[in-house]
Amino acid sequence: MSGTLVLRAARALHGGSGRVAPHGRACIQYPAMSTIDSPTVIPPVGMPRPQFLPAVEPLSAEDAVTSALRDAILSGKLMPGERLAQAELARQLGVSRIPLRDALRRLGEEALVRIDGRRGAWVTALSKRDIAEIYELRIMLEGRCIRYAVQNLSGHQEQAAVLELSKHMDSSDRDDPAGREARRRFYDVLYSHSGRPRMHRLIMQLRDNVGRYHLIQDTDLAHAAHSEVRHCIMRGDADGAARAVKAHLEEAREDLLATMSEETLQ
Repeated sequence: MSGTLVLRAARALHGGSGRVAPHGRACIQYPAMSTIDSPTVIPPVGMPRPQFLPAVEPLSAEDAVTSALRDAILSGKLMPGERLAQAELARQLGVSRIPLRDALRRLGEEALVRIDGRRGAWVTALSKRDIAEIYELRIMLEGRCIRYAVQNLSGHQEQAAVLELSKHMDSSDRDDPAGREARRRFYDVLYSHSGRPRMHRLIMQLRDNVGRYHLIQDTDLAHAAHSEVRHCIMRGDADGAARAVKAHLEEAREDLLATMSEETLQ
C-alpha cells in the first residue's frame, strides 16, 4: 500500500475533519519547515542547487492507521473498555487487516490497547490503582525532566520557540480537542529539550495513557498550572518549574481519582 493511504479515518473517526485529496487520497500534512538562518545563495544558471533539506518520507499504512486509532482513543471517540471490532475498523479506515493488526500491536505496546489472543482487542481501561501508579511515575519523572529542559533552554533562542507554543494553549478552547492537543504539543516539545530522550518518551506515553481521562477534569485548574510553568520558563527558574508541575500533577491525581467510579477500583 502506498504512503498516500486512503484514510477514511479522517472522516469516520474524526467527525469529518481532515482534508482529503481527490480520488480519496489522504493529504498528509507535515509540520511547517523551520527557516534557514543563513543567507540564501543562488547558484549560477545550470548549476544544481545545494540540498538543504532531507527528503520527507510518506507515512506508511501502519503508521497512518496507528495515528488515526491513537487520536480516536485519546480524544474519547473510542472509549476505555470499548471492544475494537477489527472488520469494522478496517472498513472505516479503508485498509486490509494486516496494517490494522500491526497498528493494534503497536498501541498495545503503548498500553492504549489490550489484546487478548483470539478474543480480540479492547481500548485499555484503567483502574484507580493504575491511575495512582501512573501519576506516581509522572510526578517523579516530570519534575526531573522539566528541570533539565528549563536549564537547557535558559538563555538560548529555542526558549522563544517553546514559549511561542504556549500561546496556542491560551488561544485554543481549553476543553476542546485543539486545546488538549496544544497542551500535549507544548509539553512534548518542552521535554524534548531535556537531553533525556528515554525519559521524554516514557513521560509522553504515560501522559497519553492517562490523558483521555482528563476529559472530565477541571480545565481551569490545569490552565493556571500551565501558566505558572510558562512564567518559570521565562525566568529560567528550573526549580520553580519542577515545583509547579509536581504540584499540578498531585492536584490532578486527587481530582481524577475523586471523579472515578468506585466500580473501577481493583
